[in-house]
Amino acid sequence: MDRLRAAASASAPSASPGAAPSAAPSVAPAPQAPRSTTPASAAPQDHPRAAAPTPTTPVPAAPTAPAVAQKPTAHPPGAGESRDCATCPIMITVPAGAFSMGSSTDDPSEKPVHHVTIGAPFAIGKYEVTVEQWNACVAANACQKLTPESNTNKAAPARDLSWDDAQQYLKWLSKTTGKPYRLPTEAEWEYADRGGTTTAYWWGDQMRKGNANCKDCGEPWHKDGPETAGSFAPNPLGLYDMNGSVWEWVADCWHNSYQGAPADGHAWDNPSCDMRVIRGGSWREGASYMLSATRFKYSASVRQSQDGFRVVKDLK
Repeated sequence: MDRLRAAASASAPSASPGAAPSAAPSVAPAPQAPRSTTPASAAPQDHPRAAAPTPTTPVPAAPTAPAVAQKPTAHPPGAGESRDCATCPIMITVPAGAFSMGSSTDDPSEKPVHHVTIGAPFAIGKYEVTVEQWNACVAANACQKLTPESNTNKAAPARDLSWDDAQQYLKWLSKTTGKPYRLPTEAEWEYADRGGTTTAYWWGDQMRKGNANCKDCGEPWHKDGPETAGSFAPNPLGLYDMNGSVWEWVADCWHNSYQGAPADGHAWDNPSCDMRVIRGGSWREGASYMLSATRFKYSASVRQSQDGFRVVKDLK
């Protein structure tokens, strides 16, 4: 908008009788109501990367108009990909294998680095669940409606969703397709994100523009919301937006470290678990949150404008 005004001012002719004034367009979005208060238990002050915006900081709702022109929402499956219905997520098969999970950075929750074996292949969403895909569940009266101001682009990831909301979608998707859909475990998520790499980011040890939708990760970027799914480069497995875009819910309960974590890739769950793990960072965070090992927590029942998810399907 500032560039439009500057261009209009530079190109305007000097005042003369009969000359029409030149003016740049101006749009003032209506103020939006704030989101519900974040519980104190989800406060991010103890996170080592708290200098950057965190997922537990309430974010003002986006304007009602999308920040960018919407791209076509249809993503047909490619070679080696599958989709169980017209409005279902496209799935990519991840082979069984082993990897080193976690990191030795300044975040104690990412330690200790430990060896994890994924004993069986699984399928994971090529993209995060989009607004259009979520709305298919809404149309079936199986999911609650999305927050309108946060979900205007049908091809962007659905967000402002709690862990509990994600369970609604998974239940509907499993019933509709007859296939066992669920959230990825935290180990499966990191294994898929790394895609066989051992570097800090899946693309290397240094930030490189064009690989993640975050505030200092290169264009396109808009502060009001994430970009259309698939706008950035895929990782080695062909998965898009594993880092940046929206934080992704996984199945596991939050633990303050990996001490005692499962070594077989299963979900680390607890009875009456309230705090769940989110992975991958969002468009609101900086490059330091895009690391493959980055993990954080959020209350399972609370909706937050930066939280979404992708699905996993067990292969039999």
